[in-house]
Amino acid sequence: MKHRIALGVAALLGAIAVVLGGDLGRDSSSVASASAVEDSLGRDAVSQLVEQLGTGSSGAVIRRLERAVEKEPDSQTLALLGLGYQQLARESGDPSYLERAGRALDRALAADSGDPVALTGLAQLAVAQHRFGEAVRPARRALAIDPENGAALGALGDALAATGRYRKAFRAYDRLAAFGPSVAAYARVAGARQLLGRREAALDALELALEAGSGIPEQEAWALVQYGNLLLSVGRAEAASAAFKRALDLDRGYVHANAGLARVDAVKGRFDAAATRLARVLERLPAPQYAIMLGDVQARAGRPRAARRSYAVVEAIERLLAAGGIRTELQTALYDLDRGVDLDDALGRARAAYRSAPSVAAADAVAWGLVRTGRCAEARAWSQKALRLGTEDALFHFHRGMIERCLGSPEATHWFRRALELDAGFSIRWEPLARRLAS
Repeated sequence: MKHRIALGVAALLGAIAVVLGGDLGRDSSSVASASAVEDSLGRDAVSQLVEQLGTGSSGAVIRRLERAVEKEPDSQTLALLGLGYQQLARESGDPSYLERAGRALDRALAADSGDPVALTGLAQLAVAQHRFGEAVRPARRALAIDPENGAALGALGDALAATGRYRKAFRAYDRLAAFGPSVAAYARVAGARQLLGRREAALDALELALEAGSGIPEQEAWALVQYGNLLLSVGRAEAASAAFKRALDLDRGYVHANAGLARVDAVKGRFDAAATRLARVLERLPAPQYAIMLGDVQARAGRPRAARRSYAVVEAIERLLAAGGIRTELQTALYDLDRGVDLDDALGRARAAYRSAPSVAAADAVAWGLVRTGRCAEARAWSQKALRLGTEDALFHFHRGMIERCLGSPEATHWFRRALELDAGFSIRWEPLARRLAS
């Protein structure tokens, strides 16, 4: 890449003050209820949907919408059904709900090509399926109709960030935060601050997200899990555990919170306990990242056969996700590169992921693929792309350490030490190696 974009803090101060840590405001009298479904859409019907999802069974709400569509398939009801299916996908991890959402939203737009709720839902769906380039056009069309459509603005920012257009993405998040306090806005600001290496500022934003609240318990629980994960990454395991338990109080049995507690167990070396908890998580939500985590903790616990069975589950889940329209090149590439399987093919998938969505994470995956296939000088250049924002990601730093080691550079030790300083439990698989190479 000839024109590396150096998005340092100084270069962005004017455009993205909130992302970089400007005052988001802590006046509790101004805190409004919001959610990832509503996100300031400004539609009474959407507000009612949020209230229904927050007070009852999501499945029951969707069934009522399905019956309404059977009676009168107007664009608004179809659009709301599409949003509801996306919420069910969030809660269940079942990718078939995303397919249903797409069909409902396509029907809504066939009935009214300018329906801003349907356009927004289509943009959100593209982001959920990791088809980030496809999210930009419907999001912009929705914003042309309603410039204060927060959900469309959030989806646009997500798509821009995932495709490496960080300056524009951070502006979108700033605009979203300016609409008023919400979980969706502040969680995105937190993610942007993490990308820029401002982890304490990211924690501040997540605390504000929790203060803002949401009309849907699952989404408040989600924000608590993001908070717990970030706390864990900065070495505050007890505070992270408390955040995960608060999420479980909000949404009993919330799988992502239980997975967070499993991470705490793993960080503390309680691998059998982590495996037991993760097995229960996978019974509820067959997600590849949790099957990988289960296999890794089983391997650390000295149970290689059980680990192999868990890794086989990963491959089955990923096939299911791909069949459901979700792009998985980046995830499958990293998985195979970590295990040393089909390395050239995995590198090809990492490159394909970068071509479609040139984020720093995809650049790091290419760097990892290059060093795993012995192309270490080229890997260093890709690692520099991955770290160009100043992202304090321990795994990125570990990968750079492996690159420098491959090149015979004395700087390798620095990178391993820095990875462990950033997150002592950054990887169940790679943490032991990082410790050996850092000494």
